[in-house]
Amino acid sequence: MKICYLANAKSIHIQRWLKYFADNGHEVHLISQESFGDCNIENVKLHLLKRLRPQMRFISFPANLFFEVIQVRRLIKKINPDIVHAHYIADYGFHGALSGFQPFVVSAWGSDVLRTPKGKIKSKVTRYSVTYALKKADAITTTAEFMKEYIIKKFTMSDSNKIVRIPWGIDLKIFYRGYDDEVKIHKESLEIIAHSPILISNRGMDPKYEIGNIIEAIPHVLESHSDAIFVFIRGYGSSKFEDKMKSKAKKLGVADNIRFISRLLTPKEMAVYLNMADVLISIPKTDQFGSSIMEGMACGVIPIVSNIGVYKEYLTDGDTAFFAKPDNPEEISEKIIYCIEHPELKEKFYKINRKIIEEKEDWNKKAKKMEELYENLLRGTIQK
Repeated sequence: MKICYLANAKSIHIQRWLKYFADNGHEVHLISQESFGDCNIENVKLHLLKRLRPQMRFISFPANLFFEVIQVRRLIKKINPDIVHAHYIADYGFHGALSGFQPFVVSAWGSDVLRTPKGKIKSKVTRYSVTYALKKADAITTTAEFMKEYIIKKFTMSDSNKIVRIPWGIDLKIFYRGYDDEVKIHKESLEIIAHSPILISNRGMDPKYEIGNIIEAIPHVLESHSDAIFVFIRGYGSSKFEDKMKSKAKKLGVADNIRFISRLLTPKEMAVYLNMADVLISIPKTDQFGSSIMEGMACGVIPIVSNIGVYKEYLTDGDTAFFAKPDNPEEISEKIIYCIEHPELKEKFYKINRKIIEEKEDWNKKAKKMEELYENLLRGTIQK
């Protein structure tokens, strides 16, 4: 197959999809607003979208949207793919829908349909973009069953059969318990004392992950566990937001107990950091079941997550994870302290969580399901 993706080239998740299909003999193209950065993916052709820089800010968005849509249409016509697949419905999904190409697949990421942008105009534009993309898509993929039901209800989908649940899963050949030598090196480089409790936030530097509330929970934790270390991974998040969080940490007097990792990690590097950690904290107010949490489950950390429905698909409060209100730093700190004071839970949770991931979220099995979806679309059928 000749597959054309519309997506963020910097995303590790997108890079994983590209590599899978390229390695399996398909011709793969990516149309993106971003470059791969330091990453190089063999046998994938990247087509970078150009942007306009108008003098007046209020015309920047519509001007660039129009310019990018024209580029996308021209590129797709030139590539002449068998399938076009857009990731993130409100942005690349809208671009793909306007191209008019079929068969056309869109994938919901969570925040693109769950979160409402601030501002009346922006909110209306986003809703229209998502609704239009969903209508034009021949297939819509989600990673969670609740997301399928949410899309049907919120966007009044009449054709629910074209929504297919395909969990992305994780690579169990990378995310497993081990990496002892690498963990030791990381601890030394980060100046972490051997037996200090380590807590990690690996979702990226973005306000939607409530990083500020995690940092506000730290002073209470340090009152009883002054050696606790908190590790924040920027990923492809915002450097400006990270600077804001660093300032917040200094004002609260907890900067010495925080390590900011200000870059994008490779999957193996992430696995090492997760093996180094005791607890993973992920508390967005809305989410799909993030791969970052699954990676932590596979590596043996104790998950502290938001008390939202999607996490209850695999996790149970007190048995395999701890739930906390995202906007309650005091409750977050209490759950952290409990995890630190009950280290035996790490092994208990790991045995259950690893089995869940092996049975339900094996990347290689899930990627094959996406390939089958493409084949079914080309035959004119979708098998759920």
